[in-house]
Amino acid sequence: MNRKAINRGFPLRLTYCFLTFLLLNLITGCAYYFKVETKTRLTPEDIRWEDFNKKYFILHSGESAMHLSAPEIKENRISGNLSVLPKTRLQYEHTDPLRSNKYKRTEINQVLDQVHLYLQKSLVSALKNGDNINLDFSAIQKMEIYKKDKSRTTTSWVVPITVGIVGGAAVVGIIAAATKSSCPLVYVKKDSSYAFSGEIFGGAIYSSLERHDYLPLPGFEPSDGRYELKITNGLPEIQYINLAELWIVSHPENLKVLPDRKGVIRTIGRPEAPAEAVSLAGSDVLPLIKMNDRSCFQFNEEPAITGDTCAFNTVFLTFAVPENADTGKLVVNAGNSMWSDYSFGELTKLFGNRYEEFIKWQGKRPPDKTIQWRMDQRFALMVYVETSTGWRFIDYFDLIGPLGARDMVMPVGLAGALFTTKSGGERSVRIKLESGFKFWDLDYAAMDFSKDLPCRVDVVQPASAITETGTDVKQQLSKNDTKYYIQEKIGEEGLIVYQETQEVRGMQKSVFLHTKGYYTHVRNYPNPPDKEQLNSFLIPGRFSRFSFDNYSLFTKNKMVLVSEPNVP
Repeated sequence: MNRKAINRGFPLRLTYCFLTFLLLNLITGCAYYFKVETKTRLTPEDIRWEDFNKKYFILHSGESAMHLSAPEIKENRISGNLSVLPKTRLQYEHTDPLRSNKYKRTEINQVLDQVHLYLQKSLVSALKNGDNINLDFSAIQKMEIYKKDKSRTTTSWVVPITVGIVGGAAVVGIIAAATKSSCPLVYVKKDSSYAFSGEIFGGAIYSSLERHDYLPLPGFEPSDGRYELKITNGLPEIQYINLAELWIVSHPENLKVLPDRKGVIRTIGRPEAPAEAVSLAGSDVLPLIKMNDRSCFQFNEEPAITGDTCAFNTVFLTFAVPENADTGKLVVNAGNSMWSDYSFGELTKLFGNRYEEFIKWQGKRPPDKTIQWRMDQRFALMVYVETSTGWRFIDYFDLIGPLGARDMVMPVGLAGALFTTKSGGERSVRIKLESGFKFWDLDYAAMDFSKDLPCRVDVVQPASAITETGTDVKQQLSKNDTKYYIQEKIGEEGLIVYQETQEVRGMQKSVFLHTKGYYTHVRNYPNPPDKEQLNSFLIPGRFSRFSFDNYSLFTKNKMVLVSEPNVP
């Protein structure tokens, strides 16, 4: 929705009616997914734990399957009556236990109540309607339980509602899927299901911006000596994945490790929260960022100066510096906001029916100019250190996508920094973080002044990589070369397996997904380009101001903004 599409005199009642209608249509068009949880070596407790009286049991023997009704459990045996499966159950008789399976919302009660029992292959026999069976648990090879895949369902939905209070007005978020732009989504296998872990090489939307990325995978543990994850395409875009290897870092147990933007492993031993954290408007934001608790500074303050053409937002962090420390490591937990994603979508609309041509042109253009544009607009999160002559630029945190924040680290050289000294002799230094209006959410910030310690990094190539159609893409993902695993359509996914590495005594492991690639949006804008507006975005800060102006218009009119869901 651009500015021309918003009529200030448009009656709010009609606005709400129209958007409510739109919302209902979006919800009814959402996809629902279930996952298969598999258990072997069953005991009576396994089924009792699943509250078996409320479940619909299906017994499998070879290629045949029948309904096991009125089940009873006595000691180590299960008994019941066999009957023919109704038609409503046949389509879910066989599913893929390694991926999410789709179902219709109207069939939820016929899917999520199912439990499948499979007889041992050595005991396969014909099942007959009306038979009464009495089986020892040792005769059951495995049990499959159908459960809702919340992560997969959520990422397929166009809407959940996120509410923000701005100037006393509730703004409900709803960004249409057609304008949503994301990156390849990563899910890691934990226990018997896959959990969303983040996005990779965010913002690499042209071939010229192809880059390395290092996604932390906290809590990712091997199962049976294997790490399993999926890389999926969840939105209208084409994804070009050049490399997907696992970095397994062995390090002392009392340390945390993170790769910086260039892939250098940094050890974090004693991160200290800032003594002060103040926004450009003078607000105390320390309570928002001293803990990683999803309470964020959103870089959403109105410009303090009338006529400000940039609307940049800033937070100043004051850190105590140990004596003789000449470097530090800035540690943050942050992510791109949903509003930044929406704003960029509005910008791309201005290219109209020349957008595809623009994408191809950008792919041939030197990446330095595009990266500089992002910095000039503060689309990247910029980091500075205070010196006696002003603020010195250190580096930037690159885009990571709007669906999941992550921990990041940046080395900060303190040579030439301006130190202030308190009466007790304690030195402090100021760090500035700067973003365009509502482009980032900052949840946590700290500084670590300990020295980097040596770690062992095992680089693990895929043992296997198979697409949803059974295609082997292992070679495309094993090297940084000119071979790509290309995901062209929504729903395509690659299941990648890595072998566990040897344990190092006295060390713990942290796991990271090292990827390289890019992606391009699939858009079909019918209108001609708005060249006048597009040219204005060459001015530093114009995109940030564009974001602020649009947001102000939305909040003033209490407009509804439909947004992509947060992935759990």
